[in-house]
Amino acid sequence: MDISSRTFSEGEMIPERCAYGRMGEGGQTVRSANLSPELSWSGAPAGTKSFAVLCIDDDVPTDLKARDASGELPVDQPRRRFVHWVQIEAAADVSNFPEGVFAQKNVPAAYGRPGLNDYCRGAGKPEADGTGLGYDGPCPPFFDARRHYYRYQVLALDLETLDLDKHFTLEDFEKTAKGHVLATAEVVGRYTLNPRLRSA
Repeated sequence: MDISSRTFSEGEMIPERCAYGRMGEGGQTVRSANLSPELSWSGAPAGTKSFAVLCIDDDVPTDLKARDASGELPVDQPRRRFVHWVQIEAAADVSNFPEGVFAQKNVPAAYGRPGLNDYCRGAGKPEADGTGLGYDGPCPPFFDARRHYYRYQVLALDLETLDLDKHFTLEDFEKTAKGHVLATAEVVGRYTLNPRLRSA
């Protein structure tokens, strides 16, 4: 199975419009357009009944206070996973998510349903403005010395629906989908808010 994006090329910079945060005119982090990128996939195996789409950042720092003498978080600081998107139950005949489609009021039912992402900060439900449910894009610390790489994944499942509550997490999905994933593919984009890295 293959996946690609017309929004960004493999390993290249994700546009600011597809990020949760961008650099403001005064050098501070401000809210961006937060549009989900265009994604297209093909080559799903026989027996595929639905798709799940994820966005994972494995470069999230574990200690935001541990800055070095330059004021940056060291590249070699231990990192953890951060979930930016869990979308499940996309219909088997869907092979494309147009850019920004999930920001629309009427998202096609065939595109499935969203789960919680880690912007919920463990609260178990989205914020009043919807942050924490569905797609919320990159917003790495501007003082991080490491470029963040975002893995956009598509998974083909042999299940049409999954027995998950409205506010499910990636962990919930992984437990339910275990043994039902037929194939996976991913495309990776990068993003940083560090001015030094952005100008390099």
